Amino acid sequence: MRNYYLLIAIIMILLWGYGAHAQERIVSIDELFELCDNNCSSVEISRIGAQQAAEGVKAAKTALLPEVETSLSVSFLGDGCVIERDFGSGTNADMPHFGNNFAIKASQVVYAGGAISAGIEQAKIEQRIAEQNVVLTKQNMRFLLLGNYLELFKLNNRATVLEKNIEQTRLLLSHIEKRYEHGTVLQNDITRYELQLEQLLLMLSETKNNARIINHRIVSTLDLPESTSIVPDTTLMHNILPAKSIEEWQKCAEEYNPQLQMAELGVSLQKQKEKTAKAAKLPQVALVAANHFDGPITIEVPTIDKNFNYWYVGVGMRYNLSSLWKAGKKCRIERLGTTRAKENLHHVQEENEIAMNSAYIALEQAVQHLKTQEKSVELATQNYTVVNSRYLNDLALITDMIDASNAKLNAQLQLVNARINLIYSYHNLKRVAGTL
Repeated sequence: MRNYYLLIAIIMILLWGYGAHAQERIVSIDELFELCDNNCSSVEISRIGAQQAAEGVKAAKTALLPEVETSLSVSFLGDGCVIERDFGSGTNADMPHFGNNFAIKASQVVYAGGAISAGIEQAKIEQRIAEQNVVLTKQNMRFLLLGNYLELFKLNNRATVLEKNIEQTRLLLSHIEKRYEHGTVLQNDITRYELQLEQLLLMLSETKNNARIINHRIVSTLDLPESTSIVPDTTLMHNILPAKSIEEWQKCAEEYNPQLQMAELGVSLQKQKEKTAKAAKLPQVALVAANHFDGPITIEVPTIDKNFNYWYVGVGMRYNLSSLWKAGKKCRIERLGTTRAKENLHHVQEENEIAMNSAYIALEQAVQHLKTQEKSVELATQNYTVVNSRYLNDLALITDMIDASNAKLNAQLQLVNARINLIYSYHNLKRVAGTL
């Protein structure tokens, strides 16, 4: 038994040593969210994706600018050969051996069947989807961290309650040992409470270890120093949560929920893809201007060893004949994509309505649970007052006093947990509504 106490003492010293080197930092929920938005790698990845989509819009707009092509070449020309039509004989034709070619051509599309404007609008929608993905990632990471944060709050509160129970159990043991010396109790009474003390010490050790695991998870996610010890802000227990009807929450979801926004944008994106597919059936019209500077002039025999410069401007039209049998299939694919996007929007709306209803009922249940636990604390406090008065007047046993004290402590523990569950349920409802 003494070896066991020695082991427990060593564990407690190690835990104390860990806490002594840890840098405690009181963090509120608002600060937790701010750290999440600035430090979480998942949020940063989604933010870079949004920046990439913004560059995609700029790239799509370049299709409105003219195309300019240039070419320059220098060549060695061999002598030519003039051959009779019957290939019977031939005559060598001396040619200048240095050849050069320089050309510049500019074209500006003036009509493309709406493909360019559809491409730009498609890039803009993709940018908005990427921005909504940033919002969604932020809210998911905020909610994940909030769950760990509130769990850490519960564990710290549980550790406090266990420490008080351990203190009371040790007090009870000292009373029983004194009564054992006077022969009024048996050894098994001492053994029973020693076993209870051991269980409480083990529970305390497990609680603190779990708190360390949760703390490390939060610190790593927020990219804080490993020695940081997160201390939840106790003032959150006294915050007044605003009350809204489920209709108001649903209205918020329709306006702010990023998943709903992304589903709606998905329908718009598919419609632009349809326009792009239909544009393939139409010709492209462009203004064209070009200048050529070539030499020597090889279209004459004998060759004229001079440079020849010519230019032109005009209107050009291009039409891909294969689109007559290819574009229709592409259009049908995009129409099915639009139908699928609309069905996905309807599915997301249904899922959000179900999640909203569940979260709202969970919040109502958390409120009711809190009221019940407040009543339990009131009754446990009254019972403790009565038993304490009787104990002071030698009308109750120490065991009755300890039981009443434990009941009060456990009721207070459950009250704190009920308040934490209420905060969790409220923020879960905000997450579903898209306002977390």
